[in-house]
Amino acid sequence: MTRTRPLLIPIENQVRELDPKLLLAVCAASAGIKSYIGYRTEMDIIISKFPRSIYLAKSFTQRSDKMFRILSKLGHTICAWDEEALVHYPPDIYFKRRLSPVAASYVSHLFAWGKENEDLFRAYPSLPEGVPIHRVGNPRLDMLRKQFEYYYNDEIAAIKQQHGEFILLNTNFGNVNAHLPIHNLFTSKDENGNYKDMGRGSTGMGREFSEGRARFKQTIYEHFLSLIPYLAESFKNIKIIIRPHPVENKDVYYHLAAQHENVDVVQEGNVIPWIRSASALIHSGCTTGIEAYLSNRPAIAYIPLTDSRYGYDAIIPDQLSHQCTNHSEVANMLDLYLQGTPPSLDSSILKKYIEFDPDKLCCSNIIEVIEDILKSENPENTLTNNMHGQLLATKRRIVKRLKSLSPNSKYHSSYQQVRFPTLDTQILQAKVDRFAQIINTDIPVVIKQQSPHIFLVQ
Repeated sequence: MTRTRPLLIPIENQVRELDPKLLLAVCAASAGIKSYIGYRTEMDIIISKFPRSIYLAKSFTQRSDKMFRILSKLGHTICAWDEEALVHYPPDIYFKRRLSPVAASYVSHLFAWGKENEDLFRAYPSLPEGVPIHRVGNPRLDMLRKQFEYYYNDEIAAIKQQHGEFILLNTNFGNVNAHLPIHNLFTSKDENGNYKDMGRGSTGMGREFSEGRARFKQTIYEHFLSLIPYLAESFKNIKIIIRPHPVENKDVYYHLAAQHENVDVVQEGNVIPWIRSASALIHSGCTTGIEAYLSNRPAIAYIPLTDSRYGYDAIIPDQLSHQCTNHSEVANMLDLYLQGTPPSLDSSILKKYIEFDPDKLCCSNIIEVIEDILKSENPENTLTNNMHGQLLATKRRIVKRLKSLSPNSKYHSSYQQVRFPTLDTQILQAKVDRFAQIINTDIPVVIKQQSPHIFLVQ
């Protein structure tokens, strides 16, 4: 039996979020809850066309203030987690950067990755009293379970057939090498090389922290770049694949790859099949270090520079990886990986950060909460509120359409294609079918395209 109120599942970063959120939609469908899933920018622009729903937000930053107000006026219930809360800045910076008191005032329920995330939310001074926080994990964790290895079998086979044995380098330098320069911590320097104009990447940080963070990340970025040709020469018989973060400018990596026959730049699909296909992963404070550990794949954290404040967000992925401070240490550790003898790692830190029941999906935890909401919460929406919401939504849609005309805008089609490439319904249906088989549901689940980047799963 289909419930009357659907889920709205917005996706900002397709390569990272699509598969786990599609799994969540399939789990919802098996419980009789239909979902609209797709590109967040498009979903928010056409929000007035959806029925009253439960909107599952991936964050509640200051940029959500106006949208959450519109959602509330239109009668939607807002549930939220923070996609970036697993690896985060020091709390004082995190609160300013990732949480908005205005957006938080509209949130009905919060979902936490684990105990540390729950404690972090509760420590937020502007969190409204009484907001339930559910320690449920995250759909991205489900994709790392052993039972989901089958899901990526075809992709892993194709990757190995095309690339053979390879070392995977995942980059994480969107603060200093952004696809759009305005998203860097700083967009310019003066004639003496000092940081000048602050970019959007410095939101909530303050100038002193932004400068320290920029110097820290820039130094690691330059060391990481120099590591690539070193590895290419040291391991000439193995391919080196660079996988840039989706928000990064990839030109510098293509330039490096062009100088070495065994170096390539690839950014296709979800990172998990690439991690599982690689002989080893190298990162620098990246969430992929956690994903590699949970996938039982070896990972190296390249740490040429340490700073407990500016590198706070790297604590977990670095501790779940073998830490190397220079090029030769990386090469020596890779030799151990390729021989099949990497040293063991201590995983005790995970218990603090991740809610992970081996016998129950994180998605199931989330759907249980949503079912309770549907049973107990169905607030009426007044005609006046709805009309006001429609007016605000129309005004916002016009503004965003005008902004999309600028090539430097995140609403421009070229940037949107980077964050959310065009999807084929048949490919999505195949993904849905695989998920349905893995979770062993007898209920047929179908996906239908509703607009260029929005799909209905039911």
